[in-house]
Amino acid sequence: MSITTLAISSAIVLWLGYRFYGRWVATSVYGLGEVDDAQMPSRSQANGIDFVPTKRSILFGHHYVTIAGAGPIVGPAVAVTWGWLPALLWVVLGSVLIGAVHDLGALVLSTRNQGRSIGDLCAEILSPRVRILFLIFILLALWVVLAVFAFIISSLFVDRPESILAVWIEIPLAILVGWQLMRGKSLAIWGGLALVVMYACIGIGSTESVRSFLAFDWGESGAGNFLSQNAGIFWLVMLFGYSWIASILPVQTLLQPRDAINSHQLFLALGALIAGLVVLSVSGSPLLEVVAPAINPSPPEDAPLLFPFLFITIACGAVSGFHCMVASGTTSKQLASEKDARSIGFGAMVLEGGLAVIVILCCVSAAGFANGEEWASKYSSAWVGKGALLPRLSGFIEGGAAFIGAALPFFSPAFLATVITVVIISFAATTMDSATRIQRYVIEELARATGPRLLANRHVATALAVTSAAALALMADQGGKGGLVLWPIFGVTNQLLASLTLVVLTTWQARRGRPILPTLIPLIFLTVTVGWAAITKMGDLLDAASIQWPQVMVLGFGMMLQLWMLVEGMLCMQRSSREGQDDRIDALGVVQLD
Repeated sequence: MSITTLAISSAIVLWLGYRFYGRWVATSVYGLGEVDDAQMPSRSQANGIDFVPTKRSILFGHHYVTIAGAGPIVGPAVAVTWGWLPALLWVVLGSVLIGAVHDLGALVLSTRNQGRSIGDLCAEILSPRVRILFLIFILLALWVVLAVFAFIISSLFVDRPESILAVWIEIPLAILVGWQLMRGKSLAIWGGLALVVMYACIGIGSTESVRSFLAFDWGESGAGNFLSQNAGIFWLVMLFGYSWIASILPVQTLLQPRDAINSHQLFLALGALIAGLVVLSVSGSPLLEVVAPAINPSPPEDAPLLFPFLFITIACGAVSGFHCMVASGTTSKQLASEKDARSIGFGAMVLEGGLAVIVILCCVSAAGFANGEEWASKYSSAWVGKGALLPRLSGFIEGGAAFIGAALPFFSPAFLATVITVVIISFAATTMDSATRIQRYVIEELARATGPRLLANRHVATALAVTSAAALALMADQGGKGGLVLWPIFGVTNQLLASLTLVVLTTWQARRGRPILPTLIPLIFLTVTVGWAAITKMGDLLDAASIQWPQVMVLGFGMMLQLWMLVEGMLCMQRSSREGQDDRIDALGVVQLD
């Protein structure tokens, strides 16, 4: 089977899923279009900082690049260890049937309830008893995301300094684009100009003199030696400083235009990849040969079991708990019309599945690896799910550069590889600054739920979010890797969060008398797979020679919370079934405050 066949088949299924199943879920399940635009939180609570009605094209870009990050790239690049078939099936079917339903539901629930987060709404939908615990669990998940993504980006800066200039120049470019958009100028024109400047900066950054300067190779300079030895820490501190500023600025000043530029980056890269695929298909290039097995008969001995860990490893490419934080965090506060929710909530997840498909195809093709033996030397010799980041991404970076090079042969492979690296870093940075803003929202909601008013101040909440994540990353003797203390369990806890969101959505649907099977079936599936993975992971942690108690406590907390919320959800649905329509949640899904 060729890469072309797999690509076309996957694209058709994803398009049909969005076109038909997405429409049915949006109208018949969630009832989109039943709420007037004036009732959207972005309009009714507009403050020019967080609540800002936004054009669909701009908000789609923000939502997509925030939920994507590096997840749909790293996860699939690792998951092909078990073969391309299980990875491809899970991405295509999971993104349509589970991930998109999860994301759209979180967005609709939040927009119909003042833009509040899923965790905060637990109080009225499930029980006040679980709200604070759920918010704390979200707080911990975001804490790890901030610390680890800062480390990942800083590591990429150290390994590929030629990407630094293009990534940082995007910030002033985004501010300029944002200013032009507020003056009514064209996003296509100004976003396109910003991309031209960024790609020019890739060329400039790739020159030996600039690359050496950005790598702090300053000869015998004392400052150069110090920065060279501590480059990762330097970039990590710079990233946290940027996130602090970005999270308190009005969304239209930096967050929206930067995400719009990043979405342009993605669409251009995807277009170039597809164009390269077409060129290679027409020419009959051997680069489109599948060199990996459909199911790997000899996975590494240290690799976890395909079931259930395939569903944990791929994460964002099919379903991710982090998406509920974005949908009910930043996106719901900017949605101008509920009619836009389907393309943003459901469509962005389907498109993320499309990105994951491309990553899988790059990582199993002759474009990424010369032959089956070379592929097996990476994927069958040792589990690539641990260790440094770049080796996990090499198949996508090199394979993607080869695909694009077929359509754009006048660019060098090194330049195209840097372009793909810049896309990865830009996505990760967007996830980081949006996660900082969402963490601020969660701290504010916790403060309102528990009493300390000082923490409800956005500046204080932001300071706490950034400094705590920086403290985790810069733990003594960790060299910026502090977030990795909890990272081994993040995959499981992230999918736990997705299952908890589906508990809330299913209960919400039942209590307002709407269909529940589209959320209940995914909930049952995730409960089984994630529960199995969590129990397995807990057993491994407790059997280790040196027990990692922070991981044990956080994972145990998540498992306890899942069980508790499942019980609360079943009790609520049982009461709704017995008593009929719940007068505390109307047909539109608006909950009555306690």
